[in-house]
Amino acid sequence: MNKLESPKYCGIDVSKSTLVCAAIGDLEEHHRHYHPGQSSDLGIIGEEAVVIRTFPNSWTGIVSMIKWMHSIGVSAAVMESTCSYWCAAYTTLEKEGIEPVLANARQVKNVSVHKTDLKDCVWLAVLLRAGFIVPSYVPAGLIKDLRDASRMRRSIMKDITRLKNRCHRVLDSVLVNLGMSVAFVKRGRAALTQALKGDYEGLTNEQQRAFESVTEVEKLMIIDLLTTIERSDERVKKYDSVLAALVKQLEEDRGDRDVILLATVPGVGLVSAIVVKAEIGTVERFPIPERLSSYAGLAPRVMQSGERRRMGQTVRLSNSHLRTTMYMVAQVCARSGPPRLIEFHQRVREKKGYKVATIALARKLLVIMWRMLKEGVTFKMAYEKGLAERKHKRMRTSLRRLTRLECDYGSERVFSAIQEVLDRREKESLAPGVSLHPELH
Repeated sequence: MNKLESPKYCGIDVSKSTLVCAAIGDLEEHHRHYHPGQSSDLGIIGEEAVVIRTFPNSWTGIVSMIKWMHSIGVSAAVMESTCSYWCAAYTTLEKEGIEPVLANARQVKNVSVHKTDLKDCVWLAVLLRAGFIVPSYVPAGLIKDLRDASRMRRSIMKDITRLKNRCHRVLDSVLVNLGMSVAFVKRGRAALTQALKGDYEGLTNEQQRAFESVTEVEKLMIIDLLTTIERSDERVKKYDSVLAALVKQLEEDRGDRDVILLATVPGVGLVSAIVVKAEIGTVERFPIPERLSSYAGLAPRVMQSGERRRMGQTVRLSNSHLRTTMYMVAQVCARSGPPRLIEFHQRVREKKGYKVATIALARKLLVIMWRMLKEGVTFKMAYEKGLAERKHKRMRTSLRRLTRLECDYGSERVFSAIQEVLDRREKESLAPGVSLHPELH
């Protein structure tokens, strides 16, 4: 027999120029131990009978690959998320009725002495057949547009920060002392441009002497940087309008009010709410809040061996966009959030330091956001409900302890001990100069 009867699974090794495909059958066919036939695309990898083909990574090659998959009965194909070379093949497979699976390259790494593209794609197909691959989330439609626009806006903001820092280095080299808030607001830019042109009105004598020493090349550099910053600010405004339009369309088409709900969280503005929504996508893919915390990289790493269990640093291999946004949100909430959250941040900060406390607060806020999106409520409602649940949990724990004490020592001894504690506390509170109810005075 020179071909597989029903190769259902296909592994694809993606590169910039080629798509190496290896199709395998189900487990019943695997145990029949096929041998290579006369066809040039049939071979044996280890004990696995495979059908092998290579296609160019172009639209023509992708169409040919899909026709080949349909001809041999492939129902699912898996590929690694290699840069952005997988996007076109993934989208086309999804449209043509073949189930695409995107695998995390770190989770499916195959350690071998001899590494080839053929072995890689066969290994992916074997893992897919065994069910060992956890598919990566690939957004689509409005969520994909929202994510692309928000990430592009963040990239532009990074460029603006880099340009501002470069401009400051040039100004510092000629000893011009201007702060960030002065140099790059609208009025500060105008004053800086006038000074470079020789108009020193409003400047101190020291600043005037510093600007007089600026060379023509340095003036050209500063003006060029300021012009680029202004253009980048205009680009940010364009993306802000695009994001607002996408959020409005999301609400009108799907009735999705997640961005509006997220904007009620202390420290979360409209842009931060959009980033959180774009990176989370649908909250239904996180059955418990711990999964969302791990996805954002805000959960500590667990290292356990036998009876030893140690909590390490947070996982870095996570969604960096969501992690950075939540960290900045937590910084704002630690200053102007609800009193209990501010107290929580201060308490952890005294023990672990500012950074650990901020990450802990970010994780707590993300758990609240998970509840908000699950139940479709505002921050205040979700936060108060969480406080009530924790209060009831403490009460149930105290009741169980009292029940155990009553069973061990009897009700009379337990109640007499409780009464003694209450009387002692009342006497301490009624000491000279101390009032039991200070709020009444």
